[in-house]
Amino acid sequence: MEDKKLLRLLHKDPNAGMKQLLKQYAGLVYAVVKGRLKGSYCVSSDIEDCVADVFSKFYTDLSGYDPALSSIKSYLGAMARNHAANVAKRRNLEASISLDDEESFLQIADETVADESAEEELRGKVIEAVEGLGEPDSSIIFRKYYYGESSKEIAEALGMTVSNVDTRTHRALNQLRKKFGGKES
Repeated sequence: MEDKKLLRLLHKDPNAGMKQLLKQYAGLVYAVVKGRLKGSYCVSSDIEDCVADVFSKFYTDLSGYDPALSSIKSYLGAMARNHAANVAKRRNLEASISLDDEESFLQIADETVADESAEEELRGKVIEAVEGLGEPDSSIIFRKYYYGESSKEIAEALGMTVSNVDTRTHRALNQLRKKFGGKES
């Protein structure tokens, strides 16, 4: 439905107008909101609430909408983007820890240092174990999992077949699993 007809319908019959507005633009608003809130501390109910707020705000501020300045589609898209940005900012602030709470901050800092130390120690053990596999297995594992090379690229670089690289990868991973207490596959 064209913007002019939709605006007339919203003024004449608000229920039918909102149904048509939702039918036409709910997907757009949802996509904008979801894209904006992705990666923040928001859950699906936050997305749904945000979408509902955008349509509610559009209707309550209908007199403030000027069709000469933008289409309904553009206006709703901008509203969705801005409202979602505000929600994300608010959620991220709620989730962050106040630096004023020194005791909590120090406790988290201690845990982080301990976690990083344990992670660094484990990383060293893994590297040592991979190097202990010997050549060409250690090179294959490093190339595949550290540098992200494909089996084909590794095979070309080491003068092997792809099948041979895949077999050696499987065997090397089983050795590493066994060394670290996991089950072979």
